Amino acid sequence: MNEKNINPDDLMGDIVPEIDPQKLFDEKEYSTIVLGNEETSKNDENNADFLTIIIGHSSTREEKDAALLKLKENKAQAFMMQAISRIKKPDHKAATIAACWETGLDFSAYLTQFIELVNDSNYLVSLEAFTVIEEMAANLNQEQVLQSIQALEKSNEKGPLYSDCLNFLKSLHL
Repeated sequence: MNEKNINPDDLMGDIVPEIDPQKLFDEKEYSTIVLGNEETSKNDENNADFLTIIIGHSSTREEKDAALLKLKENKAQAFMMQAISRIKKPDHKAATIAACWETGLDFSAYLTQFIELVNDSNYLVSLEAFTVIEEMAANLNQEQVLQSIQALEKSNEKGPLYSDCLNFLKSLHL
């Protein structure tokens, strides 16, 4: 068979794996994160690619560092917060939350969401959310700190780092 006459369907199962689109949403088969829709901007598509590199197990440290730099350049806070809200797997959610503080971007506008994430039952998710809160401390005003303390104290769910986060916020409230 001549290379020019190769039909992509002929490669299915050999070079190109057979993928059932229905299985892409089966959490036991694949890890799928749906980000965006038909109206998604090119910038968001790029951010999705960078985020995929960050949570990918086969990505090198250099690739992850480059992806973090691109997310920072793109000021991707809103995109990353949208991704965090959609991710189901705790290890992927934790890696995405970690990327928030690793980019060095200011996430103080999303303090409420990180307070909720501190109360996640998964230790890594809670730890990374607490780290983001610690990193944003210099950008918080006293009103935000007080509201966060009150939100934590009122929350029904108490995550593994609830007390640590509460004590940290109280230390900021003078």
